Amino acid sequence: MPLFIFFIVFSISYATHAQMDNQPLGGRALGSANAVVTVSDAWSLFNNIGALAQVEQTSFLLAYDYRYGFASFQTIAFGAVAPLKKGVAGIHFTRFGDELYNEQKIALGYSYQLANVSLGLKINYLQVYLQDLASRGNLVFELGGVAKLSKTLTFGAHIYNFSSSQINADYDESIKIPIVMKAGLAYQPIKSLSLAIETEKNLEFPNRIKFGLDYQLVKNVNLRTGIQTQPFVNHYGIGFRPRRWQFDYALHTHSTLGWAHHISLTYKLDKTSQTKP
Repeated sequence: MPLFIFFIVFSISYATHAQMDNQPLGGRALGSANAVVTVSDAWSLFNNIGALAQVEQTSFLLAYDYRYGFASFQTIAFGAVAPLKKGVAGIHFTRFGDELYNEQKIALGYSYQLANVSLGLKINYLQVYLQDLASRGNLVFELGGVAKLSKTLTFGAHIYNFSSSQINADYDESIKIPIVMKAGLAYQPIKSLSLAIETEKNLEFPNRIKFGLDYQLVKNVNLRTGIQTQPFVNHYGIGFRPRRWQFDYALHTHSTLGWAHHISLTYKLDKTSQTKP
């Protein structure tokens, strides 16, 4: 019984970090230490809705995250983004956990470009389930933006749960949904190399610093690496883009818990069929 209680407590603690605070998704993000607040691609739907406005092709997304050898610590996510006559919209679903404890999130986001700045808003419905207790959920809002400062320098910022939402439970205290703020810079000295630094502040935990590197080794093949603090974690990844497909794999190592693996797949529709101003 003590082991079971420990497992439940640890699972809930990890889940708070895993999805409640909106950790990035996609192999590109995980491979470069999640320093992607400045990155504009289809996975911005999950990582910084403010960067989504630069997407020019309808895309379908699928990701699977498996951590530390525990089936309970797995996340599956899928989504779709589509350029509109004005702006870009997206929808996604994410599930973390197992039958004992899980979190499910469905979200709808929109991003719009204004000159060299893009802004976005996303509305999430987050539901938490613990075995033998009723499911509870609430709306969570997030806001983000990206600004092109020069040909080589980009700034990004994002805030999750700026509405300070909580989930009411069947006991005295509500479940706190973290407020998480991110800001970062990306420097691209040459077309094949991008360097990023990002700071992340969850109001319940110490500030986290991330450093990420993305290098195009040859056409359609990228290598990635990075580190982050609080806790200190090493990240590695590879990306492959055959035609309209994009396959990304990433892993990272935790000094105590071990290895975590992340796989993501992106499919883009033919660009010539898209309507984009």
